[in-house]
Amino acid sequence: MSETRFKLMYSEDRGKADLIKLILAYLNQSYEDFKIKPSEWNYYRSFMPFEQLPVMIIDDKIRIAQATTIARFLAKKFNLHGTSDIESALCDMVVEQIRECGDFASQIIQEVDSNKKRLLNQKYLSEILPKTLSEFEKMLNLNGNNCIVGSQLTWADLALANSLTWLDEFSFQLLRDYPLVKKHNQYILSMPRVNEWFRSQKPLSVYKKA
Repeated sequence: MSETRFKLMYSEDRGKADLIKLILAYLNQSYEDFKIKPSEWNYYRSFMPFEQLPVMIIDDKIRIAQATTIARFLAKKFNLHGTSDIESALCDMVVEQIRECGDFASQIIQEVDSNKKRLLNQKYLSEILPKTLSEFEKMLNLNGNNCIVGSQLTWADLALANSLTWLDEFSFQLLRDYPLVKKHNQYILSMPRVNEWFRSQKPLSVYKKA
C-alpha cells in the first residue's frame, strides 16, 4: 500500500495553517507546502471548498477545508487524539477553547474604533485570557504529568504551545500566574522537531495592544 500524499495549500503568511504544519513537523511527516500568492488567489479560489484556506489535498483527490478539521484529521490518523473517547473529547475541548480565544483576539485586531478596541483589549486581558489559562492550569494539575490530556502527547499539547507563541510580550507575561502552563509550554518547545519548526518561522503576534 502506497503512502498517503498530503498537499497543504495556504497563503505565504503564517496563520490558521500553523497548527497543521506543527503537527506535521512533530510527526516528521512529508507533505507539499503549497503557498498561494495574493495575486494567484482569484485563480485558485474556485477550486477550494467554500473558497477559503487552508485546504489539505489528500492523494490528489480529496480536498478538506477548515483548519481545525484538518488538524483533527491528522491527529486521528497519526494517533495524537488521545487513547479513549474521553481523552479525544478533552483534546477537542482544549483546541476549541483555544480557537474561541483566538477568535476574540482577532476581533481586537480587526476593530477600527479606538475606544471599542481598548475595551476589547481590557476584556481580553482581564477575562478571556485568564479564564482560559486558569482552566488549562487546572487540567495540567489534575493530570499530573507533562501532557494536558492523558499520558501521551496529543494535538491539544501542540495546539496550546502554538497558541502561546502568538501572544505578544505583554500578554505572555500573564503566564507568570500559571506556572504549570508555562512549564508545559517549555516542555513542548524543547522537543527537537517542535523547536526546529518554530525557529524556522517568522515571529508574529495575534494580540496587539491598543
